[in-house]
Amino acid sequence: MRVARWKNDRQAAFLLMFDDSIPTDIKVVFPELKKRGFIGTFYVNPGRGEWKPYQEQWEMELPAAGMVYGNHTMTHQGVRDFADAEQEIGRCNDVILHLFPGKEPRLISFGLPGVPAGKWNISAEELRTLLAKYHLIERPKFDGHGAMVSLGTAEQMLALVDHALETGGMEHIVFHGVGGDWITTPTPIFLALLDGLAAREHRLWITDTISAQKYQTERETAECRLLESSDQQVRLSLTTKADPEFYDLPLTIIAAVPRTWTSCTIEGTDHPIKVQNGSVQFDTLPGTAPLTLRPTSASAAIPK
Repeated sequence: MRVARWKNDRQAAFLLMFDDSIPTDIKVVFPELKKRGFIGTFYVNPGRGEWKPYQEQWEMELPAAGMVYGNHTMTHQGVRDFADAEQEIGRCNDVILHLFPGKEPRLISFGLPGVPAGKWNISAEELRTLLAKYHLIERPKFDGHGAMVSLGTAEQMLALVDHALETGGMEHIVFHGVGGDWITTPTPIFLALLDGLAAREHRLWITDTISAQKYQTERETAECRLLESSDQQVRLSLTTKADPEFYDLPLTIIAAVPRTWTSCTIEGTDHPIKVQNGSVQFDTLPGTAPLTLRPTSASAAIPK
């Protein structure tokens, strides 16, 4: 019995990030992600001029398609002081929470905007104060992961994907323009990366930044224990030390059950789970209540 390293027992996790809410995100990136069923995390600036011409897409189409937004400040103009930083960060957060209704407070990813020297006028401690206030989690580092900054070819990008698969870890790439705008990744390079991801998708969890962070945080302190195992039922417990107010993503469990079972259900649910070679895989939230697995009537009737 174990907690899978990554959701759906994938070998590694990979994150696609897109900065600055620029036109090619709408014209090139979004259609290609949607075509393949991939999720991207878009670090948006809703007060920037590039947002308004595509406001309907940003506010309706991308959220409806399952894309995820990160906080990149309201205007990407930098901050004069702490009060200005609170406005830039807080107003961007308000837009994201409005566009993605749901539980509040909740975690949102934060990407520090790249601004000229002298334009970011708060200390690291002041930034930490604001991140804590708005429940923001700093994304993984940009250094070494910027498209057309550190990674200039599809081969280099896919090497990063393969490194994640080799190590069982998590990797990411941060894009700006694709096929236009600035720090531009040529469209053929971007498409070659997506095709390479699709070819590896059976081993790879392609997800958003916060989902990966939640899963990893919950998993690191998770404990899955077998409480009882018989032909009639299997009982187990799954706990984690992560704060359940914010860390509320189901973990993937792989558990052994009697080989006479062909399918089973978790007590309190009706959805059958297929048994393969005496093992089941399912997603569940960590909690204090034990989980009870029982065979369906068909599998329970199989003679021993």
